[in-house]
Amino acid sequence: MKGDLRTRFAVAGVGVPLCAMVVFLGGPAFAIGLGAVAAVGFWEYATMLRATGARVFVRLGCAGVLLYPVVVLYAGFPGGGLYGGALLLAFSAFGVARVPLEKRPILAAGMTSFGALYLGGLISFGVPIREGWLVTPPVVGQPTDQLAHTLFFFFPVAITWLADTAAFFGGRTFGSRQLAPRVSPNKTIEGAVSALIAAPIVALIYSRWVLPSGWELGLGPSALFGLAVATMAIVGDLIESALKRECGVKDSSSLLPGHGGLLDRLDSLLWALPAAYFMMVIFK
Repeated sequence: MKGDLRTRFAVAGVGVPLCAMVVFLGGPAFAIGLGAVAAVGFWEYATMLRATGARVFVRLGCAGVLLYPVVVLYAGFPGGGLYGGALLLAFSAFGVARVPLEKRPILAAGMTSFGALYLGGLISFGVPIREGWLVTPPVVGQPTDQLAHTLFFFFPVAITWLADTAAFFGGRTFGSRQLAPRVSPNKTIEGAVSALIAAPIVALIYSRWVLPSGWELGLGPSALFGLAVATMAIVGDLIESALKRECGVKDSSSLLPGHGGLLDRLDSLLWALPAAYFMMVIFK
């Protein structure tokens, strides 16, 4: 147990500073970093599904996911939407051209497209949060306050991580009723309530003492912001748990020693980022 804990801290000790550096750089480096993380997550997603006998276009999917945040950075959300449609067309055409009909090419294209939107599309909401777009994207490359924008990106990250920590300890201490027994037997209603209590508190403290001046949220907005992010984080966690249960695996991979796979670390954040973006638009 102690060895496993040391391994987890060692991986986090390398990963967290690296992520912080990429977020601080922003722009193309950040978009490519997001894409790379999403591409690894897509590889794990495809590997899990292929173990069940399903077909997923791994290399095409990884390439499409890798470029998704870059497209959003340079073409905004309209470009991202068009890109998602283009991926669907490309995967469908590839399937019909290369996969025999008895091996279900359209199903393979559909599963590849879902993975691309699930990983690439959702993680791309991190681009406008980090770049400070909110509603209207700025000109790419214009001078920005790197630190302030970095702090904005870590706003939903902090809420998600600390709410997840509260869920773990709350569930461990008070948990008795299962939240979704067929999907994730270890998650409890008490743990989820703990997360939903902690999230507004984190949102209030972070907005008041970490975010730049002018973004202080009152009690009501903090509660709404924290609840929205934490609720969607719980949903994201359950979605990935359902995927793993459907595929009959415990972790998405063994890529991160002591942590499981990268998708296991991303599942909540994939859903928390869109929630945070829309709440930022409301409260800007």
